[in-house]
Amino acid sequence: MLSTPNKLNLLDIVALKTPLSEHNLLAGQVGTIVEILAPEVYEVEFSDDDGQTYAMQVLPAHQLLKLHYKPLKTMSNTIHQYGKGDNVAGDKIQGDKIQGDKNENDFNNATIGFVAQNQAQARVSNLNQTSGASLAELMQLIGNLRQTAAQFPPETHDDMIIDIDDVEVEIQKPEKERNLPKLKKRLVALLTAATVVAAPIAGMTDFTNNVLEIGSKLGIELKLPPVK
Repeated sequence: MLSTPNKLNLLDIVALKTPLSEHNLLAGQVGTIVEILAPEVYEVEFSDDDGQTYAMQVLPAHQLLKLHYKPLKTMSNTIHQYGKGDNVAGDKIQGDKIQGDKNENDFNNATIGFVAQNQAQARVSNLNQTSGASLAELMQLIGNLRQTAAQFPPETHDDMIIDIDDVEVEIQKPEKERNLPKLKKRLVALLTAATVVAAPIAGMTDFTNNVLEIGSKLGIELKLPPVK
């Protein structure tokens, strides 16, 4: 089955539709999908012109725009020349130039594409080897936390996002390099914030359950703090 023009796949080049100011990413910045974590949830690598990664973010499909480098339908190669002049000679010269540019560009694009694909595949391989089979489940839970945290009051929301970011950074490390005391501290902080907020929040129960499930998957024992 052929993929649709807007379906996102592994190694697709995408651009941000909206800015992520908390991560210093602007709308329009271009990255590569290096992991499909869950349906409609992707890990995107952002690199500079030298191939150096400056950001890795887990993003939902609605925040991404797939970039296309060729038309869906083949366009006519006919070159129209208006006014006086030798149309045949003009077409011949233009054709030679196009053919020359095409050969050079094909070589350059093939080389760049090969290097970019190898880098992305290496990144995907590294994640699969070091992060364990449950990484996709953990990232899905992190995504759920972000969605609910967006509903919290501003005075609570910012601190919660910092805690969620720290948890995300730690779980993406190889299992032996994860700082479990730090993870537990952040998860406890999230549980505490969820229990003390006064405003009614949709999905609050799911939020606390997601935090507890992350702890369970990481082997961290968590308890809900007493409600004061």
